[in-house]
Amino acid sequence: MATEFNCTLSDGNAGLQAMMDGAEAFLADNAIPDRTAARVLIALDEIVSNIFAHGVREGEPTVAVGLRIAEGRIAGEIVDDGIAFDPLAAPPPDTGLSLEDRPIGGLGLHIVRETMDEIRYDRDHGQNRLRFHKMFALKDSD
Repeated sequence: MATEFNCTLSDGNAGLQAMMDGAEAFLADNAIPDRTAARVLIALDEIVSNIFAHGVREGEPTVAVGLRIAEGRIAGEIVDDGIAFDPLAAPPPDTGLSLEDRPIGGLGLHIVRETMDEIRYDRDHGQNRLRFHKMFALKDSD
C-alpha cells in the first residue's frame, strides 16, 4: 500500500473529480476509517474548489495536492500559485444567523477548521501553502 498520494491539477476544475477519486481510493486502500476519510475528502474538496473559484489571476492556477499517512495521522498539503489568500485569516461565519440573514461564503472553511486537528498556512515564493492533519485510530472513534 502506498502511504503517499500526490496529484497536480493544472487544468482547472476539469481535474478535480479525478483528484478526489484518487484521494478516496488512496484513503480506502490504506484502511482509513470512513468517518475520518470523509472529513479529509470534504476538506480537500472545499479547499481546492475555493482555489479554482477565487484564486484565479490570468489562467487557471496550478494546484498540487499531497496526502501522507504515518502513525495514525493523515497529513495534507495543498500548494497553489493563485492569488494570495490566507483562509485562516478569514473571519468565521456567524452560524447563529438564519440562512436567509447569513452572507454567502465562509461555511466550507469553517467546516474545514472544525474537522481538522491542525491547519497552517504560509505564502512563499508566490505560492500559497495550506497544511492540515487529522489523527485517526484503526477503530474510528472521532
